[in-house]
This record gives sequence, structure tokens and C-alpha cells, in this order.
Amino acid sequence: MTEHTTSLSDLKHDPKNARKRTAQSANLIRESLKSFGAARSIVIDENDRVLAGNGTIEAANDLGISKVRIVETDGDEIIAVRRSGLNESDKVGLALADNRTADLSEWDGAMLQQLSTEHDIKPWFSDDDILEILGKDDDGADFDPDDPTIDQSGKIQGVYQIIVNCKDENEQTELLDRLLDENYDCKAMNA
Repeated sequence: MTEHTTSLSDLKHDPKNARKRTAQSANLIRESLKSFGAARSIVIDENDRVLAGNGTIEAANDLGISKVRIVETDGDEIIAVRRSGLNESDKVGLALADNRTADLSEWDGAMLQQLSTEHDIKPWFSDDDILEILGKDDDGADFDPDDPTIDQSGKIQGVYQIIVNCKDENEQTELLDRLLDENYDCKAMNA
């Protein structure tokens, strides 16, 4: 295993990154770096493209962290970063911040759609996951960023729904048939 140091500015942003940081997640990454220092590894490819850790690189750049230690590996071993000099409270804070930043980020619907057409992403996303992220309905209507009914975040605009609880399946079927006859876009669901 070889190791060397390079400049943070030598790393390249991943143009296929499907994760977007919210202002809150970006601030939390910066705050974590300020409070606890660098502790998490990132992943880059042989051309210095950041595959995992784009948010960490952006925050480090903002804070003036300029060095990157690169450990070469072909994936047959886990690389651990041993972070010393933390008290117990810092250790808890670091672990919580590390996990919380992912919760506060969002998916880039357009990029995820592009990746789903170029690559098999099914091992990581179910069909329902993809539909939810893209703002599609259960019929899988195509996501079109130029469609005025879909906003920049992929959320459908101008669609209003009503949920009606029926006493039994027969009532549900009768109501659904009547609404479909009146040209309403509707479907039956089980609670």
C-alpha cells in the first residue's frame, strides 16, 4: 500500500454526484470540521475525481484545509482513519455529526434519473424509492424537468389530492368507478 500527500485543489468534483447538500447539511459539515478537525476519509478515483465525500471536500476548502493524504488501495482492505486528541464529548459529537449530515442532504432528482438510465442502480434503490425521489406517481409518469408541473426539486406542483375512507371494498369500487366515469384521475388504495 502506498501513501502520498497532495493538494485539496487537485481533487475534482464528481459531475455525476446525485446527492445535494442543503444549507443545513453543508453548515453541519463545516461545523464538524471546525470543532473536531478532519476525521473522515473520502474516496477518489485514479484521476482524483471525488466519488464519496464531495461535501467534506467543499467544507474543507471553505475552512482552508489544503492537504489531502492519499492511501492507494484496490478495495481489498478497509482503510481506517485513527483520530486522536478527542475527549469523550468530542467523540460523541463527531459520530453524531457524521451520521446527521447524510440525513440533512437531498437527492438530485434529475441526476438520479440520468444515472438510472445509464447504470443499474436497483441494488441501492427500489422502484418505489426512485419514484418518491423523482416526484413520480405510482404509474411512473416520466420526470421532465421542463414540465411546469414539476419544480426544481422534483416535487409535483398543482396536483391536489383527497383521501376518502370507504366502509368496505364494495363502496370503494363503486366510488372509484363513479369518479373514473367523471374523468377524475384516481386510483384505489388499501390502508
